[in-house]
Amino acid sequence: MARPEATEQPGTYPGSARDTARRRFRRWRFWIIVVLLLAAAVLVRMLATPASDRDDLSPENPAPNGAKAVAEVLRQQGTDVVETDSLDATLGALDDGGTLLFHDANGYLDEGQLGELADAAGRLILVEPDFRQLQTLAPGFSSAGVVPEEGAPLAAECRTEDGGTPPAAAVPQGAGSITRGGLAYRGPVMCFGFETGDRPAASYAAAADGSTIVLGGGQVLSNDATVREGNAALALNTLGRDDRLVWYRPSLADISIADEPQSPMELLPAWVTPVILWLLAVGVLAMIWKGRRLGPLVEEPLPVVVRSAETAAGRARLYQDSKSLDRAAANLRAATLTRLAAELRLGTGANAAAVVEATARHLGRPVPDLDGLLRTFVPRTESQLVDWAQNLQQLEEEVTDR
Repeated sequence: MARPEATEQPGTYPGSARDTARRRFRRWRFWIIVVLLLAAAVLVRMLATPASDRDDLSPENPAPNGAKAVAEVLRQQGTDVVETDSLDATLGALDDGGTLLFHDANGYLDEGQLGELADAAGRLILVEPDFRQLQTLAPGFSSAGVVPEEGAPLAAECRTEDGGTPPAAAVPQGAGSITRGGLAYRGPVMCFGFETGDRPAASYAAAADGSTIVLGGGQVLSNDATVREGNAALALNTLGRDDRLVWYRPSLADISIADEPQSPMELLPAWVTPVILWLLAVGVLAMIWKGRRLGPLVEEPLPVVVRSAETAAGRARLYQDSKSLDRAAANLRAATLTRLAAELRLGTGANAAAVVEATARHLGRPVPDLDGLLRTFVPRTESQLVDWAQNLQQLEEEVTDR
């Protein structure tokens, strides 16, 4: 009569998945704790460190792309530098007068907001403005592409549109030359110019009275470029002409939002709504057609009897297909120890060591031999697994025959 196969009980005997995981954790727990502590320290440092300003040409950004150096020197020379990031704050700051430096690289302001800014601004400095900003804030100026980066530094030579001598109010002071780069513009007065295929263009353009200045070479304000050529002289003399400078860089808060948000349906073409209604009607008809009942359901009992040998063979095939040698060996070990414990009447609480000692006493064989067979041996190949299983079966037969 065939013996019933013992049920699998992970964790009962050595070699189970839980026991393996526990051994691996004990082996690596020091490094796991170290990694967790390092991750916690980095997280605390990131949360404790305040976010710094990293925007281009920001007066509070100490990085190479910022303009904190120019702002700090202006403050030391007596210029009150007021940084703003919203249109309302800028309009309020301009009530006290001063020069407005406007740099909107992202184009956050619309035409209406630019019009409000033009009405409130006195002396205006535009840093690398786009076409829309020029049309509203400096209508007498035009864009002329980019400044070629190859070549000698741009010399401080100023000229009017017709080639005449510019007035002194529009000429920058102190800068002999500046580095190349940025955007080029044309205006009533052009300085730091270069020849193009069409007409001369310049990195610095100004109105005849100096009330509006378009600075195409925004890099002259950056911390990285102020030490080169005459960039620092141009930046300080242009921005520090008045006692007060409002440094305005628009932010996301300046994006205008419509008073009444549009419905998503209003953004769709006119034909979308009829097509959607037609598809819904077709879907409902299809559900009615396919969902009709063909008659009452008939219940039929279908008992299924599966023999234990078929279940064991199916599980063995699964282990073989997945190459789970460790899992198969653990099941064989656990089943063998369970059957030996029952045969030797050791009770359900007996551990593997007790089963090995009882088997050795029952057969009169050395404990190390049986301990290697029942506890420590781990098959590495399928042939080793088959041989080991046969040895276990032979050992069970010896215990039963005694």
